Amino acid sequence: MKFNYDLTANVSSFLDNSALEEIGIGCSSSQVIKITKDTEEYYLKMAKKGLLTKEYEKLKWLAGKLDVPQVILYETSEDVEFLITKAIPRQMVCDDYFLKNPKLGLKVIAEAFKKIYSVDITNCPFDTSIDYKLALVNDNVRKGLIKEENIKKEVLEKYGSIDNILSYLNTNKFYEPLCFSHGDTSLPNIFALNNHFSGFIDVGECGMADKWFDLAICEKSIRRNYGDEYVKAFYQELGITPDQDKIDYYLLMMELYL
Repeated sequence: MKFNYDLTANVSSFLDNSALEEIGIGCSSSQVIKITKDTEEYYLKMAKKGLLTKEYEKLKWLAGKLDVPQVILYETSEDVEFLITKAIPRQMVCDDYFLKNPKLGLKVIAEAFKKIYSVDITNCPFDTSIDYKLALVNDNVRKGLIKEENIKKEVLEKYGSIDNILSYLNTNKFYEPLCFSHGDTSLPNIFALNNHFSGFIDVGECGMADKWFDLAICEKSIRRNYGDEYVKAFYQELGITPDQDKIDYYLLMMELYL
């Protein structure tokens, strides 16, 4: 297998006697390898220094607090970061099985949110609240990273321009009671085993934030994967009434995310 970077001795040693499969490339500067070793599965991520630091720090903080991949090895070499994690027992809640059984999927998702809310944020060092998110989207727009062709047609028709969307977000932020937030609760990041929640992946944006951000992201993913008719059932499963103003605000904000 061709690697994007020269491996460190420790990473190379871990890969000995393993079956390797490249499963995705985020960009030219990153690489993800699935490792099968002694009947266990692991994942190796390699990227330019700084791109994996946040994920590593959050995985370490979440150990014992939430079902997330276990860090096996993390190290840097010159301008490269290497992160090896143990795979969690998993079946995505957007796999064919759950697409055919969405009510079971909703039960798993509800279990996942209960796990999120069980995380104590008393000593959480990660602030991903509304000001953090607004800083991200303001920076994206300032750098010209958001293109009008990538904005939903109906959104652009309503607001007229990217600058107008940004202005609305900046002037309509609201008070947010904080809880723990995963940061990307789309269905591909939620896993199940035997019809019960088994873990999350992609926790790089987790931290203290408003619960409605995660709920808005999950609602959007449920619509895309299960269908509009399952959104009401989603909130019923959680036993909460949707806060439509916050949901709409966060979904609009996501138009300016990368």
